[in-house]
Amino acid sequence: MNRWTNESLKLIGLISSLLIGTILYTILLVESDSGFLGLLILPVIVITSLAFGMRAGLSISVTLLVFLFIYFQSFAPLNAQGEVQFFNWRGIGFTTLLLMLSVVSGLVHQLVKRVQRSRYALEERARQLIAVDPETWLDNAERFQLNVNSERDRLVRHGGAFSVSFIQFDDFMRFEETYGRTEYEWFLNYFSDELHRATRRTDQKYRIAHDTFAIIFPYTSPEAAQVVHDRIRPLLEDYELQSGEHVRLTYEDMFYEVTLENATVMVDAILERASSLH
Repeated sequence: MNRWTNESLKLIGLISSLLIGTILYTILLVESDSGFLGLLILPVIVITSLAFGMRAGLSISVTLLVFLFIYFQSFAPLNAQGEVQFFNWRGIGFTTLLLMLSVVSGLVHQLVKRVQRSRYALEERARQLIAVDPETWLDNAERFQLNVNSERDRLVRHGGAFSVSFIQFDDFMRFEETYGRTEYEWFLNYFSDELHRATRRTDQKYRIAHDTFAIIFPYTSPEAAQVVHDRIRPLLEDYELQSGEHVRLTYEDMFYEVTLENATVMVDAILERASSLH
C-alpha cells in the first residue's frame, strides 16, 4: 500500500482548490456579460503563476484589476440601481476569485519547485554514495576526485606525501571490438583482481575512464608506486586470452608526487588530467 507524503496531500488540496475556484469563476462568467475579456483573464493569471510563481501571478492580477477598475469607472454603463458593475457582487466575486486562484497557482509552483529541489538533492546524494564502476566494482572518477582532495586535506593537516598514478591502455576500445564482449569483461575482472593483489589494502584503486585506471598511494613515493606498475607490466605484456592466444597490451603510465610544498598545484594537475579523460 502506497503511503501519501505531505507534499502529495498538499498538491492534491491545492489542485482541488484550483479546480473549485475555476468552476466558480466559470459560473460567474456565464451569468455576466464580461465577454471575451473575462474568458481570457483567468488562464493568463493561472498560467503565469504556475510558470513563474506567485509574485508574477499577483502582479498580473493587480495590473488587470486596476485596468478593469479604470475601465468600469470611465466607460462601463451603470446597472439598474445606478451602481458601477465593477462594484456589484459579481465584480467583487471576480476580484476575489482571481486573487485567490493566483495565490493557489503560486503555491502549486512553490511546492513543485521544492519537490524538484529535494529530488535533485537525493539524486546528487545517491550519485555520491553509488560511486563505483559497474564493470570492475572499483571506485569511479567522482570518488577519485573526492578522495584526492581528501588526501590533500590530510596532507595539509599532518604532513608527509602521497603519490597518484594513472594506467591508460592504448586503443582499449579495439580490444572489445577484436575479441568480443565476453573476453573484454573477463579481462576487466582479471585486471581488477591483479590490481588488488599488487597493491596494499590502504592503496585506493579507481577506474576513472573507459581505458584508464588510477591509484592513490598514501605515504608513498613515486619510486615505490613504480614497483606496483612493475608487478603488473608482465601480466599485460603477455596476456593470455581465454582461447589460449597470447597478446601484448600496451599502456601509458604516469606518476605524480604530492607534497606539502606543491599540494595545490599538483592536485589541480591530477584533477585536470582525470577530467580530460572523459
